[in-house]
Amino acid sequence: MKEYNVYIDESGDEGIRRGSKYFILTAILVEKSKDLEISKVVDKIKENIEIGIKTQLHWNRIKGYPNKMMIMSEIRKLDIKIINIVIDTSQIMFIESNQIYNHFSGYLYERICWFAKSKNAKVNINISSRGENLTKKKLVEFLQTHNEKFRIDYSRINQIKIYPNAQKKLLQLADCCCSALGQALKYNDERHFQYILYLKSNFYSYNGKYLGYGLKYVPGNTKESLEFKKILEYLDNKKSELSSD
Repeated sequence: MKEYNVYIDESGDEGIRRGSKYFILTAILVEKSKDLEISKVVDKIKENIEIGIKTQLHWNRIKGYPNKMMIMSEIRKLDIKIINIVIDTSQIMFIESNQIYNHFSGYLYERICWFAKSKNAKVNINISSRGENLTKKKLVEFLQTHNEKFRIDYSRINQIKIYPNAQKKLLQLADCCCSALGQALKYNDERHFQYILYLKSNFYSYNGKYLGYGLKYVPGNTKESLEFKKILEYLDNKKSELSSD
């Protein structure tokens, strides 16, 4: 049976109506046999932007639009899948700020397991550490007690571990994917939408459909926000732009 390594990071502030409007959870999925090869791309990126190999790759510390587009271009070429959960905190009414991460992680794990099932695979999940608020025990307990809401196939999950980003190169890559989407939502212009256009081909999809799979907006009882709709319209209008590259 195949194995995939999964790397999860987040972007934004969970504070409801007192932080960022969007809180984003992103997973990148890498076939275990290709993990080392793909990890080496992070070193290549660091060389290209002239930071030390041992320096953590952190999107918000990268200077210059060309450098960021170079990173997106490198990620686009990788044999990975990306899953994003975009949480519009302005639409959340009945969940406390400190429960947003655990609650909406359910949507992410659900899709990770859908992907694993489609590949007849199991996954090893590596999560970016978030201080004392995130523990494996609390997260697993929450997901298991809310399993009626989320269709998570735990038989597909080998293990869940939590690491500082500095220890895992592909957590740093997940940070880039997640933060790029955060900036696209924040600035909501074509310049920043280009980031997502470059990532689109890596979005997890089902029957050719990535919306709801590799890119999901929640809460589901509300209409998509104007910022999110603008990204979708841009991606739809640019369907073939990269196909001949």
